Parts: sequence; C-alpha cells; structure tokens
Amino acid sequence: MTPLRDHHAAARLLRGLALLVLALALAAVPALAEAPADTEYIVHYRPEAAGMGADSALPFDVVSGAELEYLLDLDLIEWYEENGEAQLLEAEPQALLLESTYYDAQAQWNLDMIGAELAFDRGLLGQGVRVGIIDSGVSPHEALGDRLLPGHCYIKDVADPEDTADTLGHGTKVAGLIAGAGEDGYIGAAPMAELVPLKCTDGNNVKIDAICAAIYDGVDVYHCDVLNLSLGTSNKDHTKFLEEAVNYAVSQGVIVVAAAGNRGDGTLYYPAGFDNVIGVGSVNTDCAWYGGSPHNSSVFLCAPGKSVRSTTNAGGYATGSGTSFATPQVSAAVAVLLCIDPDLGLEDIMALLANTALDDRDIEGYDEYCGYGILNLSGCVLALTGEGLCGFQMGEAGWATAVRNHTGRSLECVYLLAEYSDAGQLCSLSVITLELPALGSAELPAPAEDGLYGQFLCRADTFAPLLEAVKSPQAVQDGA
Repeated sequence: MTPLRDHHAAARLLRGLALLVLALALAAVPALAEAPADTEYIVHYRPEAAGMGADSALPFDVVSGAELEYLLDLDLIEWYEENGEAQLLEAEPQALLLESTYYDAQAQWNLDMIGAELAFDRGLLGQGVRVGIIDSGVSPHEALGDRLLPGHCYIKDVADPEDTADTLGHGTKVAGLIAGAGEDGYIGAAPMAELVPLKCTDGNNVKIDAICAAIYDGVDVYHCDVLNLSLGTSNKDHTKFLEEAVNYAVSQGVIVVAAAGNRGDGTLYYPAGFDNVIGVGSVNTDCAWYGGSPHNSSVFLCAPGKSVRSTTNAGGYATGSGTSFATPQVSAAVAVLLCIDPDLGLEDIMALLANTALDDRDIEGYDEYCGYGILNLSGCVLALTGEGLCGFQMGEAGWATAVRNHTGRSLECVYLLAEYSDAGQLCSLSVITLELPALGSAELPAPAEDGLYGQFLCRADTFAPLLEAVKSPQAVQDGA
C-alpha cells in the first residue's frame, strides 16, 4: 500500500471514531426520518468542520444515511447528494463483439477519417503527455507496452487497490484507441502517450464518488494532462460533486474529454454536459451521424464511433461502437496537440478542434448532432505548427500554383499577386477572390516567369493573413 493510501485508510478510521463519538453524544436526540439503510451520500463539510472525519486527501466524503443524519444535526454539512451512478457508454453488448488474435491495420478506417497519418509522419505521437482513463481498468497488452503505467482502483472494499486489471474489457478498448501501437501499425492516434488506469467499476454502472475520487487523484497524484471519461449519468440530481471535481481538474489545466451518450435523442449526459468538458458524439464510416449518438448541446465534436477496432482485455483485438470509443480518439488528438505545445489551455484546444473540424451532414458551423463537425487531427496539427489553415502548393518554377485548405470548413479568401519592377517598386497588384472548399484546393494564376512578384492569401472578410507571403526567388534575392 502506498503512503497516500495509508493516509486514506487512517483518515477513514478517524472518521469512524469521530462518528462513534457523535453517536454516543446524540443518543438522546430525536432521530430524523430514517434514510434507506443501503443509501450512500456524498457530503461536503463546512470549512469549520475540516478534520471532523472527512478524508482530508479529498474534498468530499461518503457516508451512510444514519451518519448523514448525525452530521446534519451538528450542522457540519455544507451540501450533500445521494451517491448516484453513471454508466459506461458502449453501444453494443460485449457478447456481440468478435475478437481476433491479430491486428489488421487496414481496419483502422477511423485513423484515416481523422487525418492521423500527418501527425504520424511528423513524429507527433503524444510523447510526454499523460492520459488518465477513468473506466473499468486497463489490462496489460502487447500493443500498450510500457506506456501503461500503474494506477489505482476506486471500487469500494476492493481487495487490492493497486489492481487495475480490466475484467470487463471496456477500458482496455478505450486505452488502445488512445495509445495502441502494434507491429503492423498504430491503433491509437497518440501511440506514445502515457496511460494511467483509474479503475472505477467491474460492470456497466459506476459510482459517482469513485469517478470524483479518480478525477482528483488523476490531477494531484498521477499528474495527468488529459482525463478520458467514456461514461456519464443522465441524472442531473447526481452531478453536483461531479461538476465540482471537473471544475477542479480544469482549474489545474487538465483537459477533460467525455462521451455524450448513445440514446440517439436529446438526453444530456454528464460530465459531457458541462461547459468546460469536451463532449464527444460519434459518426459512421461514411462520416454520417451515428444513429445512437445524441443530439443536444453537450456534443462539441464528433469522432468515428461505429465498429472501431482496438485492444481487448484478453490480449487480442475487437471492434466497439458508441460514444465510448469516439471519445478516446479526441483525447488522443488532445494529447498530440499538447505534445506540440504543452502550454495550450482548454480554450486554445477547443478553438483548434472547432475551427478545423470536418463538415458533417452538409451543415456548416455548429449543430447539436455533430457539434462543430468531425475531428480533423491533421488540420489541428497544421494550424498549430504555424503552417496556417491554408498552404501554398509550390510549382517547379518557384511560385505557388495552387493553394490548399487544411480545414474542414470552406473559406472565402482573397489572393493577392504583387508584381515588382527590377528596382523593387510595386508596379501592379492583382486581387482575386477564392472559394476554398473544405480540404480542397484552388488553382492560382501564374505570374511571368522572369518577373519579380509576391503572393499573399488573406481572409475575405477581415484581410487577416492565412499564411506567410511567398516571394519569387529573384524578388527575395533583390530584396523586393
């Protein structure tokens, strides 16, 4: 047992002794209406009650109905709520998934859709970024290697809190879609990211207090940069402490990514429904909205979520469907962006994801089915590495013959072609309006081969530059 967990155990013992004293002192006090014996409550103590029995390593405690009555009588509780449950958000039962012992790189259609190849080619693999997986645990797998770090199990009364093996299989599939890497190719979009298993369940239901404890430890003990929660609850009455935990993680610079649900309707799931969480919906192989994915304000972005292939807890590979498996692909993309620039904040990352997302359902901008669109990792990388949202395509003669839009949005642009005299003076300026289709190109008029010129591309509405100017070799040499 680690020193931290020894401290947890000691704090719980002190809490038990304190409550025993309270029980004896209040034996003559009329009891409040009895709560069900098996009901647990998450409580937040008043500041002046610090040390009265709360586990000091966490800002909340879990008590029985009887314990809650005593604490309320003493006016020690600032607020409380019933310890509810969330659910893992996989769309297909485990029994329907066919497992194989080999990995088929050709089956990773999802990596093609999100544009992961560009990041792979540039060696941007999530190095130095740590992702906490709040789930059913993660079992060791050859495709995860030594990137799977020690974690913790938060299931009540578990025999070994350090055992994070995945008996269900859900968390191991999530892990593979973040950092899986086999001999035949990459499985996850951030194959060099570190993974911390924060096990909260052995079944489909997950206690809220376990999720909250995992969030706090993911930040303070395991120093995660990203937290992946492929789970959620639709009961808003059980989210006060969950929201507090998420707010704490975000305040510490941790990016929280969560699944938006699989009911195919407007039902909100939390934590995806919180404004400071990147909520993820799912799409099919043809980039169309996946019917089980929700349509509501929690959907910030979509990723492939139908029959995506990943690692299993039995050591093989299988497909999974649902927002549970769309979510880790967005977490992986965040890890790639953080490996490029560790100082990126939540707003920076959300802006990159939104501005580069691929259009869905022929709808521009935001909609509640697919959010800002489909994850476009290549567009994010190009925008973040300074190559801009657009790029000139250079011809053999030294000038740009076309321009390519790296984003998932059509762009109204203005192309400027400046001609210079031999003395370097501007003698003409051509202005052309261009409509650049999403991930498409537009041809550019060629200047005179022996002329001096400069090429520029700007936004049509603000004239803000979309990329650096390109000058002819002779113009650069002559200082034009």
